[in-house]
Amino acid sequence: MNLTTGEYTILNERLEKAGKQGVETIASYNWSPKEDIIAFSYGNTEKSTLAIYDTKKERIVYLLRATNYIRTSLILWHKNGKSIDFISEYPSDQWILFRYNTESKKVKPVKKITSVSY
Repeated sequence: MNLTTGEYTILNERLEKAGKQGVETIASYNWSPKEDIIAFSYGNTEKSTLAIYDTKKERIVYLLRATNYIRTSLILWHKNGKSIDFISEYPSDQWILFRYNTESKKVKPVKKITSVSY
């Protein structure tokens, strides 16, 4: 929501208008420390997809998936605002820390996680 103008964007509706399927919920999100950009995961109980929404350009960038994530429990921006780390479930009951670089637009697995509390 733009606090000056009162205009707002409902991301679920934008995703559906863009033809994205299975948009039941936005499960996790985090604002960039550098700009008015939000990284978020959306999907349903079987599939999680990640995207980044630039509020000034009103543009959504969909992250290429390294694999079919079941669920994404956490998204964190790096302090420089150029990368995000996220923890996603794949396969069932196994969690992996992934890193997305906004400049190279690549997702790489970083480390398997033994336990996730949410």
